[in-house]
Amino acid sequence: MFSRFKRDKNSNGDAMTDDSTAQTGSGAEFDADSAPPMTDTEAGTSDVAQLQAQVESLTAELDAARTDFLRARADFSNLKRRTEEEREGLKGYLIEDILQKLLPILDNFERALIAASQTSDYDKLVVGVNAIYKQFGEALAGEGVMVIPGTTGTPFDPNLHNAVLRDENSDLPENTIVEELQRGYLLGTKVLRPTLVKVATGG
Repeated sequence: MFSRFKRDKNSNGDAMTDDSTAQTGSGAEFDADSAPPMTDTEAGTSDVAQLQAQVESLTAELDAARTDFLRARADFSNLKRRTEEEREGLKGYLIEDILQKLLPILDNFERALIAASQTSDYDKLVVGVNAIYKQFGEALAGEGVMVIPGTTGTPFDPNLHNAVLRDENSDLPENTIVEELQRGYLLGTKVLRPTLVKVATGG
């Protein structure tokens, strides 16, 4: 009986040994692909990390763009200020230059008035005034100012003339300039002041 019990035990032991060996062999053949999938929590954490990294990158780009914008705006503001200062300086220089040319004419007018109060020679006074008038015209011409050429008898041009009076005249075509009331002037090709005229109507 003892021998049979031992054999049975050995048999059971062998069986147990075989089962253990089978289990060990199964463990040696473990495949990483058969690992349990990532949980929803783990996947969500990974997505949040990626989004956070993207947000940080976009924030950095936005900050850089904002800095560039502020710098460009400051540069533009400084350029505008310098341009205004230069323009005002140039304007002041031009005005000063023109006044320097006009002051001698004013001096001549003053001399003419003094001479007129001391003489009764009308002809000399006229000659003196004409000389001053010519001097003034030359000063204006030097700055590019020109009188709008003769207008009487020519068609009315709204770009050069300003009709302030109308004259019923059937002998002249409609809108023919009958009389020049005040001279007009050009500064280069720009109308500095239009000529005031009387035009014919009813022709």
